[in-house]
Amino acid sequence: MTTTHVPLPSGLPLNTPHRFYRGGERILTFRGLAVPDDFDGHRPEDWLASTTHLFAEDGGGVSRLTDGAELPDVLAADPEQWLGEGHVAAHGVAPGLLTKLLDSGERLPVHAHPDRAFATAHLDCDNGKTEAWIVLEAEPGATVWLGFRDGLRPEQLAELVDAQDERLLAALNPIEVHRGDAILVPAGQPHAIGEGVLVLELQEPTDLSVMLEHERFGLGEAHAFLGLERRLALQSVDLGPLTPDAVQALRGTWTDVEGAGPALPAAAREYFRAQVVRPAGTEPVTVEAAFAVTVVVEGRGTLSTEAGAPGRPLDIARGDVLLLPHAAGAVRVAGDVTVIRCMPPGGATAH
Repeated sequence: MTTTHVPLPSGLPLNTPHRFYRGGERILTFRGLAVPDDFDGHRPEDWLASTTHLFAEDGGGVSRLTDGAELPDVLAADPEQWLGEGHVAAHGVAPGLLTKLLDSGERLPVHAHPDRAFATAHLDCDNGKTEAWIVLEAEPGATVWLGFRDGLRPEQLAELVDAQDERLLAALNPIEVHRGDAILVPAGQPHAIGEGVLVLELQEPTDLSVMLEHERFGLGEAHAFLGLERRLALQSVDLGPLTPDAVQALRGTWTDVEGAGPALPAAAREYFRAQVVRPAGTEPVTVEAAFAVTVVVEGRGTLSTEAGAPGRPLDIARGDVLLLPHAAGAVRVAGDVTVIRCMPPGGATAH
């Protein structure tokens, strides 16, 4: 008789590569970690269950589990147990998802991400970079920007990029954000995140960014334009307009979910899924099996899995980050706690 090994839920160690912009203290606080005396202030992203490398900035980005094993090797050794037979049949051993915690210690540059068609044609990559922001914390008045408010001609965009001044940000739609907001950012749409926001970010698994605003961040053109000729790189940018109605269609909330429900607008399902799990009162909530980056965003409670040891639930609390394999089976969450499960596209959970 052959015994199938079922991988266990795994805590995800901190994975904060050095980036060109400031931030990171909110991530450490959220994770329940002290800020080191030698903290360099440029660790604004925690890459969770990442199989993706940074495009520049000395590479890095791939996650290790608590035993030190790199995640791509772990998944390749047992793909169906980790990802599920359906996912492997459709997508192979790649999760198709990059999840981050992002703390904007300063305003990010105005930038955009190529879509799948552009990435395939010009960057030898099957994935673009549609992303979504689930706002966990926001200082009063915190703002993000998304999409050109008025349509631009290619030569107008080129002029703004050449100028590298405040007109680039001023051309975008400003959106004041609060804890509980969720925003889908389609590939191609120019955007920026303002100072003072902590987001749980889901995205296609690439680090492809066209940095429309780059000089003030000390980025060279090879980094800013993905190694492409500038005019070609700018062809990946959506010239708009992104109307108020279109902006509204990209917005949602996650704090009003009771039981289990989606955190993101329905259009996100093609790229990734984010499911809020919040028990109502004393009743636990059970959700289906999935490969899931599982982030405890508030409260305390317990989490148990169908394949786990009976009567041995895990104690969970705000700031915990777990990677749950598909083979762990259905997941039961109990207590005064809110969990967000970040998952690849597809499957019944995309409701």
